Amino acid sequence: MDWIHVRLDGPGGIAVEQQLKSVYISGMDFEPEERRQRILPDGMLEIYNRKSPYMVHAKMNLPLYGNIWVMAHNQGEGYTGDFVDFVSEAVRTYLYEADRLSQGLELSAQARGHLDAAREYEHLADRGVDTPENRLYALSHAVYAAEMVLLERSQKQLREAPRRDLKLGCNFFKYSSPNARYAKYFKEVFDFATLPFYPRDTVPEKGKYEYGYIEHALSFLQENHITPKGHPLWFGHSEVNPEWLKKLSYEELKEQAREIALHHVSAYRGRVSVWDAMNEAHDWANCFELNQDQLTELTRICCDALKEADPKAESVVNVCLRFAEYVAGRYNCYGSLPEKLTSPLAYFRNLEEKEIAFDTVGIQLYFPARDMVALSRLLDAFKQLGKPIHITEMGANGGVRSLTQAGAGSSWSQLNMSEGIWHEGWGERTQADWMEYMYTILAARDEIKALTWWDFIEPSFFGNGAFLYENEIPREIFFRLKALKANITGASRRGPDREAADGQN
Repeated sequence: MDWIHVRLDGPGGIAVEQQLKSVYISGMDFEPEERRQRILPDGMLEIYNRKSPYMVHAKMNLPLYGNIWVMAHNQGEGYTGDFVDFVSEAVRTYLYEADRLSQGLELSAQARGHLDAAREYEHLADRGVDTPENRLYALSHAVYAAEMVLLERSQKQLREAPRRDLKLGCNFFKYSSPNARYAKYFKEVFDFATLPFYPRDTVPEKGKYEYGYIEHALSFLQENHITPKGHPLWFGHSEVNPEWLKKLSYEELKEQAREIALHHVSAYRGRVSVWDAMNEAHDWANCFELNQDQLTELTRICCDALKEADPKAESVVNVCLRFAEYVAGRYNCYGSLPEKLTSPLAYFRNLEEKEIAFDTVGIQLYFPARDMVALSRLLDAFKQLGKPIHITEMGANGGVRSLTQAGAGSSWSQLNMSEGIWHEGWGERTQADWMEYMYTILAARDEIKALTWWDFIEPSFFGNGAFLYENEIPREIFFRLKALKANITGASRRGPDREAADGQN
């Protein structure tokens, strides 16, 4: 199979060029095919494909739902032919997912309403009644229905089997004192905290280590029985590395990577037992412009050094951009493009092949412009790696409200094609809804052992994404998570007497 044809009709049956240009092919594990396409005069898209069976993905504006990537997977079987009517197939895909996930459930009126609406709009479209528009409405309701059914299935699972073992965390980068509201609110919600070990701050000069903030913050975490995690032993982003490190050859970099990892872990042996050994080493954050073999070798060096310094410590290898749209579109963060880009999943499979030992798969989940069902299917692929999973960084936009508009949030966008609009558009309420959906669905997956939000206070990496405003006043998301935590852990059903007894055991 070489070239396949995809029809993607927008409103009025007119193909929207921007949507057509977004289309890409993946395997059933979401591994992208590099996008090579041409739009034909009749509005049909011709796109190169070497995968069989395959899925099709397109970024679309869905009426009622938002702007997201939509998938079509032929009811879980994938496609083998050379033509896909995308919108019709996507409707079938999400109706299939809703039906599959609803087995054994008593659906809410909201979920049932979306499911019935999707089928009715699909029926009207098939009867020739405003066909293009009704197919889009059918798709929007089908995505809503599948997502809602997944949420309700996850809620049922948590009622039956609460996750008392799940770590709920956030980065802990701006602690000042135990008397600050920052500290008060943090310990009310979280039992897991990420500490910053960026070389820019911890190794500002070669051989000179500075742990002032780490010591200050760690004392609070220990006093409040909050588990700390060190982040990271290696991260190739320009902003977090000192200038002296950027001047080294690759052989010298390897030596320093090992030295820094050994020093960090040895210094905190017995006090920090979880580490992000490697962060984003898959063609993404790579200011040193290393090739994939070199990045893989650095991963081995850092993981081995961690275990050498503390055999009992947990090593996490962390990835971002988990759907790897950048592979389909051939773009990266730094430097010239390599001949072949590496997705997060391909990177992990390469570590397996090279027999690089690490304990835990780390995945970032900044709003991925995907519905929750697509995300759940992707996590199924990562689950096949056979290791526990930490969601190491996650976030969603909380809207524009800020005490200092000009300085709030990051002006840097992680990748435009990886961002989108979910439901009513981003604001405090939608952010809190997304968090509640996401945490519930993730908590219901046994392989996921920790959930970490990024950031706790503004300004945040993901614009207006933090739990607290700059003046340490909480957003709605804080109160929603505080309430949700009881549902996830089962605390709300154990009662105060049971809680007191558990605390004494």
